[in-house]
Amino acid sequence: MLFCSYVFIILFLPLTVAGYFLLNKVDTRAGRCWLLLASFYFYAYFNWTYLFLLLGSLVVNYTIGFLIYSHRKRWLLILGITLNLLLLGYCKYYDFFVSNINALFGTDWVLKNMLLPLGISFFTFQQISYLSDVFHGELKERYSPLTYALFVTFFPQLVAGPIVLANEMMPQFAKKENCTLNFANLSCGIFVFSLGLAKKMLLADNFAPLGDALFVMDSPGVLDVITGSLAYAFQIYFDFSGYSDMAIGIGLMFNIMLPVNFLSPYKSLNIQEFWRTWHITLGRFLVNFIYFPMGGNRKGKLRTYFNLIFTFFLSGLWHGANWLFVFWGTLNGVAVAIHRFWSKDLNMKLPRWAAFIVTFLFVWLSQIFVKCRSMGHAFDVFAALGDFSSEKIALYAEEFSSNTPWLFGIGIVIIFFMPPTDFFRKSFKPAVWNLALSLILIFWSVLSFNKISPFIYFNF
Repeated sequence: MLFCSYVFIILFLPLTVAGYFLLNKVDTRAGRCWLLLASFYFYAYFNWTYLFLLLGSLVVNYTIGFLIYSHRKRWLLILGITLNLLLLGYCKYYDFFVSNINALFGTDWVLKNMLLPLGISFFTFQQISYLSDVFHGELKERYSPLTYALFVTFFPQLVAGPIVLANEMMPQFAKKENCTLNFANLSCGIFVFSLGLAKKMLLADNFAPLGDALFVMDSPGVLDVITGSLAYAFQIYFDFSGYSDMAIGIGLMFNIMLPVNFLSPYKSLNIQEFWRTWHITLGRFLVNFIYFPMGGNRKGKLRTYFNLIFTFFLSGLWHGANWLFVFWGTLNGVAVAIHRFWSKDLNMKLPRWAAFIVTFLFVWLSQIFVKCRSMGHAFDVFAALGDFSSEKIALYAEEFSSNTPWLFGIGIVIIFFMPPTDFFRKSFKPAVWNLALSLILIFWSVLSFNKISPFIYFNF
């Protein structure tokens, strides 16, 4: 079930919110059970067969967590992490590794051609973080299976993040004050949700055809590449920002504060800042579970650079079982290492305007790799950037939509001048104009439901 669908907006969300707070008046456990069942239904709506995989994962991880609470044995933590990674590896990477083995050694091992279970990358990482928090004593109390299941499956963040931590979420579900309807939170949640819905439907899904057109061309021209790749950069920005806003907004409706996952990343002045503001919770997880355990920056300069690049290599692999994603992730790791060398070892600094241009150009152009069909296709697209033949420019000019400049203009204004969502969450006060704007954005977005494209991060 998509956030941007009739069944979600008209039925699922209102019924879930109303049922949760009405049942809480009878018994808070009944309210949480209702919310858990709604989250299971939300997940099963996409593909009910994978609900059993999610349930099995919940049972296994809660059991191992219970044993870690009781015995504090490191081997139990290692066992839990290993089982989670094996499940993720089998479902997401089996075909990738087998196809590469077949290509290298001439074997003919059969591919599974599995449909990737939705959200498996997210709920796997969350449960790994839970086991780690239990082992290291980060949780102050032992929570019930119901609270644990809600922490993992809470539907706003279940399928595309943010990747939440147990110690920031489970206490909220157990807090009695959060079981009562809070008008301020509900109003703010509706407002933030409407902003995210508008970003997705009115911006991301209108940029999508422009980006898609480039990546199916056999011989694009330079303006095709510039406009198409910029459109994709804007599409993925508003698609992910929109989802993050909607998740935060829905969470607020239930008095749950989800962590910020997106903080105006295209305003960044260096690549390190960009990755601190884009998919913030994924970066937090990789730093805590990959970069720091490898030594971080504590084992010398060369080891620091290696740790950075390897962490980004794994980030690329997490985003997709594809060599293009691996290359893109490694390329970003090299860029972060170069920035560190430039700023820390050489103690040099670019003017702000130059730093912004360099950072945005790198982010924009590097994203081409994750959209292309193959590495050869990516190089063809980059080669077209140097092709200034008048014929192709003229052909492009004929096909250029009169609405496109306005679309880019609106996108630029919102990206670079609109405050981040967390500003609205912190400063929001219920008012008539907020309600009016929310209703206008939701109504306008609903009118565009006939041209919905799936959230990009559903594929990750």
